[in-house]
Amino acid sequence: MQEEEETFLVTVRINEGLEPTTITVVPEENTASAIAHDMIFKLSREKDKETLAVLSLDSDHCWQQISGDFDKDEIDAIGNAINSHYE
Repeated sequence: MQEEEETFLVTVRINEGLEPTTITVVPEENTASAIAHDMIFKLSREKDKETLAVLSLDSDHCWQQISGDFDKDEIDAIGNAINSHYE
């Protein structure tokens, strides 16, 4: 039986000068991909559960935004926090 991925929280500073933001990360297998075990990560705010973005790792291990409105620095910060969770 396939093990279901765990939902977890990451806290990142998205807007300089503001408090860090806590984001709920829901890892899921990407069923739209032909590559086995390709994962996507759905991001939402802890308080409202609305999906803010969907991220994935490309073949060069760089974080890519599939949907959402984060800029590259924000994507990298969130991606680094996700990587840290798995270390």
